[in-house]
Amino acid sequence: MDISFDNDTSKRARLRRELRNPSVLTILLIVIVVCVVLVGPFTPSWVSTTQKSLADIAKTKEINKASMVSISAVIPSQISPWLANQANTMINAEGPLDWKVVSFRTGPCNGDNLSQLPPGKYSDSIGTACVELDRIQQAYSGKCFRATDCNIPEVAKEEILATIDQVWEAFSDAGFVLPYDLIEEGSP
Repeated sequence: MDISFDNDTSKRARLRRELRNPSVLTILLIVIVVCVVLVGPFTPSWVSTTQKSLADIAKTKEINKASMVSISAVIPSQISPWLANQANTMINAEGPLDWKVVSFRTGPCNGDNLSQLPPGKYSDSIGTACVELDRIQQAYSGKCFRATDCNIPEVAKEEILATIDQVWEAFSDAGFVLPYDLIEEGSP
């Protein structure tokens, strides 16, 4: 008695045998193919989000690098324009990186730096502005938490403008002036 069976070696027959009694390799390949099919549609959005996030991180690094000021470089007449520039960035914020452009607790607003200013109305105004801008930044940061939904309330913008107006008033009273723009220098 001879026990024999027909062992068809065609690709179709081998595939059918492999699917009826799959090996570990076959199961692994099927799982990988299913994962690729399920994850494939989401990949382009993940890639674009990652690229945007990396661009935002690079922008943050640039902003931080530009706002680094050593203690010895603090010049009283430069603090007000710096505060005004940061405040304008906050008023025109399009995302959390613009709203939290800088910390008003460090840099020129650091207590050690503020103590270098000559005592008087100007230094008091700068100190008050730093505290007030920090308070505004913290109070309204929830309104600009996500880049897609950054709506700064008008009340916050008015508070920022009022704070900067007080700084400019003290700046003027201290006898400081802003440098002329190129357009103003060319005018007779």
